[in-house]
Amino acid sequence: MAAIATIEDFLKLESEIKSGQFKPVYLLHGEESWFIDSLTSLFEELVVPEAERSFNQTICYGRELGAKDLQSIVRRYPMMGNLQLVVVKEAKNFEDWENMLGYFESPLLSTILVLAFKGAKMDSRTKVYKAISKYRVYHAEKLRDYQVKPWIPRYCELKGKTIDPAAANMLFDFLGADLSAIHNEIDKMCITVKEPMIRKHHVEENVGFNREYNVFELQNALGLKDFNKSVQIAHQMGRSSDKGELLRSIPTLHGFFSKIVLTHYNQSKSDQELAGVLGVSPYFVKDYRIAVKNYSVQNLENALGQIKYLDLRLKGVNRGTSTDRDLFVEAVVKILKN
Repeated sequence: MAAIATIEDFLKLESEIKSGQFKPVYLLHGEESWFIDSLTSLFEELVVPEAERSFNQTICYGRELGAKDLQSIVRRYPMMGNLQLVVVKEAKNFEDWENMLGYFESPLLSTILVLAFKGAKMDSRTKVYKAISKYRVYHAEKLRDYQVKPWIPRYCELKGKTIDPAAANMLFDFLGADLSAIHNEIDKMCITVKEPMIRKHHVEENVGFNREYNVFELQNALGLKDFNKSVQIAHQMGRSSDKGELLRSIPTLHGFFSKIVLTHYNQSKSDQELAGVLGVSPYFVKDYRIAVKNYSVQNLENALGQIKYLDLRLKGVNRGTSTDRDLFVEAVVKILKN
């Protein structure tokens, strides 16, 4: 429910800003930084016309301010305009809240004060919070992994695109729950992809994959238990990947084999029901049904153990003089042979 509130309230506040429905004080707080950054940028873009920003827009930082400094800024009247915008970034580092209480209780209506309290939550029990809450408070709670995936197609819609489910899954599997990285890649594809729908090959082409040698092709080969192709892909990934890519592939591989385990215990379900259990599109269910035939439960326990051990070794535990590629290929071979 928290994720729904984070997203729905973000969309509502975004709409209010775009329509010019401004409050005199905004508190944007919480751990999901992207939503706060996005709203802050929107305030900077829309509150004050560009020609007036040099004298009616002030960006300051919490650690550099005392209440006296901030009061002198927010109590100024706009010059040659109707509104002035004051944005306090890193507001969690501001230490003089009590001396701002009088302003929060009676703010200047021609000033739009935005407190970007990013990375933390303001204590809702304080008098300051209660005074601010009369205006507009937005809480960006951290989204969990399973809550990020549904946001991808919705964000694409906001950018004027649709995204194929296979492409959305690939983007999530590669980037995880890093909203900033996901949004950056979608933003780039919205520029480079001329078609209305972002498809799997667009993700492959734009997010740095080699279509033939990436973790998704590797998991397909492992699912089929195709020894030669799996080892070939693992070798090539180790040869051409940047330093962090092999490590970033671990969650994808672990998720793949975990879903095969779930498939083992839910084989009697329909494809639609199994898709719901696995959290994937029904399009991918056939891949997991095939993999179940190639791996016993004991095989899968071994595979998951090998992946966890590979994660530790890539991070420096018991790796000896082996290269990342050696460790990666060794793990793939052990998965296939046991």
